[in-house]
Amino acid sequence: MRKPTRKVGKKIRKDNFDEKFERLVGEYHQAKEVLDTLTEGTAEYDQQKKQCDILFANAERFFNSRQK
Repeated sequence: MRKPTRKVGKKIRKDNFDEKFERLVGEYHQAKEVLDTLTEGTAEYDQQKKQCDILFANAERFFNSRQK
């Protein structure tokens, strides 16, 4: 027989959402600051831009998945 699952309250879920979203946005802003210091057109710039795009997409995907 299965144990009944414990349901997570909305407040706890919201707090976890806020913390994780803030972390994702913070990572993006740090990467963006590094990107701003690099010279456009170099290999490092292209690599950092790709990293920024990935971080932005992750944050956007996370935000959109939690808006339902």
